[in-house]
Amino acid sequence: METDLVNDDHIGASTPEPDPQLIISTLETLRVFADPLRQQILDCVRDESRTVKQIAALLKRQPTKLYYHINLLEEHKLIRVTDTRIVSGIIEKHYRAAARRFEIRRALLLPGVDGEDADRLDAALDAILNPIRDEIHRAVGQQIIDNHEDALAHRKLLLRRAFARLTDEQAATFYARLEALIAEFEAADSPNAATHPHRLLIGYFPMEE
Repeated sequence: METDLVNDDHIGASTPEPDPQLIISTLETLRVFADPLRQQILDCVRDESRTVKQIAALLKRQPTKLYYHINLLEEHKLIRVTDTRIVSGIIEKHYRAAARRFEIRRALLLPGVDGEDADRLDAALDAILNPIRDEIHRAVGQQIIDNHEDALAHRKLLLRRAFARLTDEQAATFYARLEALIAEFEAADSPNAATHPHRLLIGYFPMEE
């Protein structure tokens, strides 16, 4: 990480830009991805490469508390080293997310069987829901989310459950419209001084009677 002494000023670099999408296909990688802190780290290195010290400053944590998580993310190819430099005789690595979007392979959402895969659906749900819970808590605590009655609509937390009985044709139509909305939301991403991070979470599924 940042502990080996060397003499060169610049060791090397890899492709800095993330892939558009990465499919998480193993339970082991899914468990690594599911950790809320590791997802915060991924958020820190989605738009630019950063060192462990820079990531720690953004997350208000000690760098030594992040090395374990950084190593796991790199080991499972969720982040990659984009540059390696020498600072005061110590190796300093720059990390970037391996992809702009991470998706879970559908097979991991199937019912598990006895043994190692029995909890894969739980792991997938944890990977999606636990970080969202933490993000909402932080945003409310920092008053980024404003839930006062007179707050601007786009500053409030929109969190609702809805129920409807639909035909297969109606359900398919709503599914396609939601996918289009997600694509529109992601296409609007434009990191600059005038924009602010937003999170969209959509769950849509058939239920038991």
